[in-house]
This record gives sequence, C-alpha cells and structure tokens, in this order.
Amino acid sequence: MKLRDYIERLKNEGLDAEIRVPGKQTPAAEDLEQEIEWLSCDSRDVKPGTLFVCKGVAFKPEYLQQAVEKGAVAYAQGKDIRRAMAIFANMFFEDPWKDMALIGVTGTKGKSTTLYYIRAILEHSKICGPDRFGFVSTIDTYDGINRFQSHLTTPEIIELTEHLANMRTSGIKIGGIEVSSQALKYDRVYGYKFSHGVFVSFGQDHIGSTEHPDVEDYFRSKLMLFDRSDVAVVNLSNRRIAEVIEAARQCRKIYCCTEENLRKEGGEVCFDAVIYDGIPAPYAKEGEAPAEKRVVRGIRLSMPGLFNAENASEAAAVALDLGATEEDVVEGLKGVLVEGRMEFYENKERDVIAIADYAHNEISCRKLLESARAEYPGYRLEVVVGFPGGKGIQRRVDIPKVTAELADFTWVTEEDPANEDLLEICNEAYGNLVKFGGKGCICPNRQEAAKRAILEAKPKTVVMIIGKGSEAYAYRKGVYYPVPADTELARTYIKM
Repeated sequence: MKLRDYIERLKNEGLDAEIRVPGKQTPAAEDLEQEIEWLSCDSRDVKPGTLFVCKGVAFKPEYLQQAVEKGAVAYAQGKDIRRAMAIFANMFFEDPWKDMALIGVTGTKGKSTTLYYIRAILEHSKICGPDRFGFVSTIDTYDGINRFQSHLTTPEIIELTEHLANMRTSGIKIGGIEVSSQALKYDRVYGYKFSHGVFVSFGQDHIGSTEHPDVEDYFRSKLMLFDRSDVAVVNLSNRRIAEVIEAARQCRKIYCCTEENLRKEGGEVCFDAVIYDGIPAPYAKEGEAPAEKRVVRGIRLSMPGLFNAENASEAAAVALDLGATEEDVVEGLKGVLVEGRMEFYENKERDVIAIADYAHNEISCRKLLESARAEYPGYRLEVVVGFPGGKGIQRRVDIPKVTAELADFTWVTEEDPANEDLLEICNEAYGNLVKFGGKGCICPNRQEAAKRAILEAKPKTVVMIIGKGSEAYAYRKGVYYPVPADTELARTYIKM
C-alpha cells in the first residue's frame, strides 16, 4: 500500500492522529505515492520505506530521529495513536485473522493452560496436525516460522499481527492468543474478530498507576473480549459470573462450563466436564431457550491442581465447537503438561515435594494453595514467592494475605524488581505477611531461597516456588538477566 492509503484511512476513521513526512509541513504528491515497505513502533526495527509510529508515554524525540536516519519515510503521532497503530497493522498485514479461526483467551489465571489444552485436543483430533496450531502465550510463541520464549502476555499489535500473518503464510488455519486486559484496553487486538472468546477467571490484579486505576476498570477491560468474539465460552465458577454472562450475551453463541465428580486418583485429576450450550439456570432470562447440557465423562489430567479441571472444561467446549469428539477431548488431555505450570518433583524418599508454578496474583495463589491443601492433607506447606517492581503493586498485599492464611511459611524473595529497590519490595511484602499473622523470612536471592526451602524441608512438606514458572530471566533496571527458572531450581534441589 502507498502512504496516501494510510493517510486516507486515518482521515476516514476520524481519529486524533496524523501522518507526517520528515522535514515537511504537508506531504508532497510524490510522498503520497511512496510504497510503505515496513511498519514499526520500535526505532531499532526500522528499514527504508518504514511508516514509523510514535507511541508511548516514554517516547523520546531521539527515537524518531533514529527512525528517520534508518530510512523511515513517514511517521504517525497523536492522541489516538494506539488505535491508529492497530488500523495500520491490519492494513499492512492485510487482516490475517480473517483467514483462520482465532481463539482469544482472557482471565486473571489459567490462560496459558487453557490454550495448551485446546491445542492438545485439536492436535489429537487431527483438526490440527503437529505444529499446525499457532499460538501467542505468556510462555512461548509459535507462528509457523518463529518459536521463542515470550516476555509479554500480548505483544504490541504490530508484532502480534505479524505473527498472525506468519501463521497464514505457513498454512495454519487455527490459532490462539492470550489476551490481557491491557491488550483489550489499549487496542492491541483492535480490529480483530475472534472465533471464540474464552473468559477463564477473574480476580483482582494489575491495579496501579501504570496499569488499571481500579478493579472495575480491570474487569470491564476483560469483558471487552466479547465485543469482538463470535462464540463466548465462560467458566461458571467465575467471580461476578452474572456480569460475565451478561456481557457474553452479545455473542452469537454462549457455552457455559463447569465440572462434576472432581477428585484425585493415583496422582491424576479426574472429573467429568459439563458444558451447557446456552445459559443455564439461574442465569437464563425469561424467554431464553433452555440450555442443552453435555457431559464429557472420564477426563484425567496428569498435571496436579484440582483447579485445572476448569481450564480443561473450557478447552473442551472450544474444541467440540470446532469439530472435535468427546473421545478426542478425553484422549487429547491425557498426559498433557504445561511448561512452568504445576511442575511436580519429589525426593527419593517421596516425602518432600517441590512444585514450580506461574501463580503470581491473588486468585491463582489462592486456588493453588487451596488445591495443595486438598491434595496433600497433613503436609506442611511452604511458599517461595517474589513481587515485581513497577506493576501489580496490590500483589504485595494480596499474596502475603493468602499465604498467611493457607501456608505454614513464606520465603519472600526476588521477582523482576525492574527499577525498584529489591529490598524495599521485600520489606513491604514481608511487613504485610506479618500484619496478616503469617510466618516467614526475607531471602532476596531467589535461587538461595528455593535451595534453602527445599533442602531444609522436613518430611511431609510441600515447597511451592511460584511466580516465574519456566521463565529463565530476571528483569532488573531495564535489562533481562539469565537466571535458573523455578522449574530448574525445583528439579535440581529436590535431588540433593
């Protein structure tokens, strides 16, 4: 497309944004005929013919200068620049989401696991062959061309749409992405239409000056997924479920999910998935067609955590709607493990257990510890946990409150302090732990905290290292440093 196509589209949308040519008040006729060869909002990723997007509160004039020096032929700026960037991305990559069934998964916890379960069922059913399901998740990204560990739940829309374009080029017909509240609020998926919008859970998180001002803004941002979804899939165990269902009513179809006969057998989580095609009582309105109940019996999950039955039930609803059978669901979910989620290790005496999990907010931490209490009665429960800098500030209150209630001891340590002082973060969280009546200590070195917790554990102890999962980096002062992942720490020290 030419520059004039982007300028005309921007005018038609009526956004408070503009496109300018470096060094000119208005583009000349020859400028308008310039082919746009690349689109970027990162001055490090610019080539000749780039339309450069100036976005972000931390944007600096030198970024634009760098882009121009590298060959940017035009730049966009303005109050509505995020919406404009989304429009540009869809234009440049020619709406790749239209050429696939694109599944969007949102929620405070369980997004990655649900996405992995969907993939497992579809691959078993042969609806997707091996490596024929594209995904962008908190854990990793695979788009048919690239496969790598992720740093963001949902990347900026230019990068995200490029991944979808790669899926299309690779012949991938079904894809899934984790959709964060920030992505929905700040137009990182603007213009997309999801085949299925999956709402897995809701709890308080991401509240702060750089994220959501309050829990209501966070909740309403999550619900925006249904604005752009054809089919809604919701977990009936959700907090504020009546409001979730009400928002989902705008979709063409709604599946509501729960589970029956949930139990632990021989190290496996066993249950029957209950899927309502429609809205069941007591949430159905007068005059609505009765919901048809479908039960998929005999599901067995290898991953510990009774709460994973919720994620699997929603995955089953999506897969069945896409053409999978009940047998595909049962067989596809057997043996599925999700990297960094409920990874389980035990010592040779089998009386000390180490679990590494990504749980990093109030709802995921509570469900994890409640499940551990139910699955390991009579065991001492210790938690190794850190708190990030610059975001999720409320976690420093919420998680210590949960561990004070449900754990016997809490090791307060590092987790991506960013630009904050690590010891100040630890002292704040530890102070809240003590305030809520919990026992624990501060051990700033995460590796040392995990090592001590496991090696000093008495028989019949479960040590849970939470917050990072398989992430093998620590974010400090703007730099990602390589460190052992929690999964590696658990695996290493449980064998000593």
